[in-house]
Amino acid sequence: MVIGRVGHSWEDVLLSRMDDQPGLAAVTQCRTVVELLVSVELEAPHVLIVDEDFPRLTEGLARLRGLTRVVIVGHGPTADVAPQRLELDALLGAANVATGAGPIITVWGPPGSWGTTSVAVGLARSLSRRKDTLLVDANVHAPSVGDLLNVPLGGLLTACLSVDRGTPKIAGVAVSTRLHVLSGVDPAVYPAVHPGAMQQVLQTARGQFGHILLDVDSAIDPAGEIGLVPDWTTATAVGLRAADHVVIVVGESQVAQQRLWRSLPAAADLMRGRATVVVNRCTDPRRTTTGLARRLGDFLPEAAVGWIGMQITQRALAPIVDELVDEVGAGAG
Repeated sequence: MVIGRVGHSWEDVLLSRMDDQPGLAAVTQCRTVVELLVSVELEAPHVLIVDEDFPRLTEGLARLRGLTRVVIVGHGPTADVAPQRLELDALLGAANVATGAGPIITVWGPPGSWGTTSVAVGLARSLSRRKDTLLVDANVHAPSVGDLLNVPLGGLLTACLSVDRGTPKIAGVAVSTRLHVLSGVDPAVYPAVHPGAMQQVLQTARGQFGHILLDVDSAIDPAGEIGLVPDWTTATAVGLRAADHVVIVVGESQVAQQRLWRSLPAAADLMRGRATVVVNRCTDPRRTTTGLARRLGDFLPEAAVGWIGMQITQRALAPIVDELVDEVGAGAG
């Protein structure tokens, strides 16, 4: 959450209530409209809470509302809620912050990884047998989920534009009874997938689906997430940071391993959830997974390591699905 501070008593009351519920919310406090804009771009918060008397609020309000949910506190005509009615549970509900909702699982691989999208699609199909699942193509550089599932581009773009209009809506294409897809965006319009919109789309999805799978690009530039104009690595950074669990797909060859070690530090810096590393097209599981596990401790000490043979089948993915369900089923949200 981001809070605009002007010195009213309701701000201190709200902060004290958040302190009583550790782990529920991280709060950034701002005192100027410029700080608000930068913090919303940087943090991609679920909600911004600001008093109607906040200095120069009207100058940045349209932009702020295009980035995240804004709750204005006060008694005037522009206010959403009066200070005496500012209850934390109601605020979270208004912001569409669903506690205990569907976990986010992001599938990522270093440059040149084989089968990242195929693994994402396979995991989504498997998880959809248990709960309603949303598969999001968040690779704005080279979207390919739609190609595998015969779904045209545009789903994620439509969702992000609905967020910018203040009416978050997930209109995924149903490819089976419990599996829906938000197809990717045309690379020419990737700036529409900015951090605020992406975060709001994911939070809205949490309230609608039992699992959310993200297929993201390999390139990572942490600075790209915080720029006022997002670059094409932004969606990957947001997807990794939002994930309750990250599935890292890597090849078995020496070249593939070198690419992993070059890219992993930047990915690990963004990751907040658990990780599972999956070696695709693995021919020597014991040697490969042992070597990976030994070196992974420098970056992801609690990561699990698995492998897939030459075909990405439901049977091959079953142990990974079980790992994901065990890890994120109880504490997601």
